[in-house]
Amino acid sequence: MGDLKSDQAKILRDFDSAEISSETVSHCFLAQLDSPDTACAAAADYRFILDQGRLALISVQNRRQSPVLVDFFDRAFQRRLADGLHGQLMGKALGLKSLRTPTVLDATAGLGTDSYLMAHAGCLVTAIERSPAIFALLEDGLRRAVQAGCVRESASEVARRIEIRRGDFLLMDCPDKAYDVVYLDPMFPADRRKASSRKEMTMLQNIATEDQNESELLSQSLRCARRRVVVKRNRRSPELGGIKPTLKFQGSRLRFDVYCC
Repeated sequence: MGDLKSDQAKILRDFDSAEISSETVSHCFLAQLDSPDTACAAAADYRFILDQGRLALISVQNRRQSPVLVDFFDRAFQRRLADGLHGQLMGKALGLKSLRTPTVLDATAGLGTDSYLMAHAGCLVTAIERSPAIFALLEDGLRRAVQAGCVRESASEVARRIEIRRGDFLLMDCPDKAYDVVYLDPMFPADRRKASSRKEMTMLQNIATEDQNESELLSQSLRCARRRVVVKRNRRSPELGGIKPTLKFQGSRLRFDVYCC
């Protein structure tokens, strides 16, 4: 699943391979990356670095761009957690009020923000990510959250409710009706009014694998879900695969399309 060639951009590793934990799924992927002092360095687009012990990805071409990493202790993200999901559009779309400890398959996990939000709301989450580079960032962020249990017990408990898997959801052998909810967040262009958001999204799009077939993605999701499939979309984005949802929960920037099973 997801070998070194699965990401489109050229990525280097700017730290010694001995600093990579052999217990991580991403160990082999990171260890195989070239270092900056090799002949391949000139053609690199991005570099993995260790930023205060956190795995981060930086742009080689644009050094002013902030590193991309997973930090579930970020103050802005902590404020989102404090708001909770139950009264928000996402919580309504997931049907949290009618489900007790729902099982959720996040089939397009990315950096894990939504997976963590769902786990914080009490869901048991299985998160799948295809891109080895993005998965490495997610795995590192969750590892740090789990290890913070001695000082942030609640954060560790939330992280332990998330199981991550690297691979392509469409190629995985997922049993029929295995999860209460299948959650999809296909990557869409970032808000052009927010430069920082656009730059981070551009980086993720550059290192991500090719787009998945939307109709196949929805069909596979409906097969695996017992109750519903929830699709996160930009407010103006077309419906996934051109298929009309059962319900829509729409905000000023985003909407959540719900396909009941």
